[in-house]
Amino acid sequence: MNGSTKMSSFGTLAAAAAILSVAISLFACGEKEKQGAEVFRPLVQEVEVVVVRPVPRETTAETLGTVRARTTAAVAPQVMGRLTGVAVSEGSVVAAGALLATIDDTTVRAQLSSAEGAVAEAEAAGEDVDRAISQAEAGKALAEKTYERFRKLLDGKVVTQQEFDEVELRRTVAVKDLERAQQKRAQMIAKIAQARGQADAAKAMLAWTRVIAPFAGIIVEKRADPGSMAVPGVPLFVLEDPRRHRIETFVSETYLPLLRKGTPVQVVLDADPGNPFSAVVTEIVPAIDPASRTFTVKADLPAGRARSGQSGKVRFAAGKGTVLAVPKRAITRAGGSDGVFTVGARDNVARLSMITLGAEFDDRVEVLSGIEDGARVALSPIDKLSDGARVEIRR
Repeated sequence: MNGSTKMSSFGTLAAAAAILSVAISLFACGEKEKQGAEVFRPLVQEVEVVVVRPVPRETTAETLGTVRARTTAAVAPQVMGRLTGVAVSEGSVVAAGALLATIDDTTVRAQLSSAEGAVAEAEAAGEDVDRAISQAEAGKALAEKTYERFRKLLDGKVVTQQEFDEVELRRTVAVKDLERAQQKRAQMIAKIAQARGQADAAKAMLAWTRVIAPFAGIIVEKRADPGSMAVPGVPLFVLEDPRRHRIETFVSETYLPLLRKGTPVQVVLDADPGNPFSAVVTEIVPAIDPASRTFTVKADLPAGRARSGQSGKVRFAAGKGTVLAVPKRAITRAGGSDGVFTVGARDNVARLSMITLGAEFDDRVEVLSGIEDGARVALSPIDKLSDGARVEIRR
């Protein structure tokens, strides 16, 4: 081996030694940092904990629901025509009978005028018939008297049989004339009634050209503007009574035996989850939907507590069972959600566990998810705990 080769080998060994030294230094620094992190983990003393166990209670079922107005009407026209005006917009508050829209009434007014003319004509013809009946009655009465007189004269052989037969014929003609006049009067009475019916129908159609509110409420939907064609049966507006609402929910068929009219429930609106309130089932549709295997339950809500379209939850008693529950004072809020501090059994380190809460009872709250049976949950001091803090449990 010559001198240059020795020098090269020596340089390689020196470089390797330097790299190894740097690696050892980095490893040592990492270990020191880890040790330092463990050393500086905060310590919270006198922490009160409770072991979470299932507790017996009435179990609660929860379903999703939608708030709807108890009284809603899709206001549709009863006659066809072009809209000449729309008096309301979405959000308008209207009274019962208030004008919502007007429909072109030119054709209907012409029909009404024609019908009223037919009524006048029929009534005038009826007066002529009445006069004819009066004349026929007078003629019949005269013919009857003449007949009686001639019959006596015939018995006394004062008049001939031919003269008596002529008088009897005039009496028969007078009776027939009266019968025809009476028949014509019956026909005219029917004609007058028909004409008046047509006039009444035209008046009704004229009234229908004014679309009015069937009850007091709020216009929540407007589907037409002036110039649009109104078609009978096709809604122009949706009107609802804002004073009375109910929540409608679809419940699993397994709960059908538990729910009936008058059953108390608890309602939690998604817009105000912190303020649940009580309601009562007012209607049950017992028919089961074969696709979802659910039935519809409706519960009336207190006045002013909800608006149409809001979503919420309906909770009701679902029988006896066991649930996991924690004391209310163990719950903390973090990032808009509920959580508890659980304490590890081996390392006594507090960890923030996000949970889903159920119904409240006594001084506890049901925990639907987030922790398991046997978890150690911190009760105090909650304000001093943080995720990862070391805990010294109160003896």
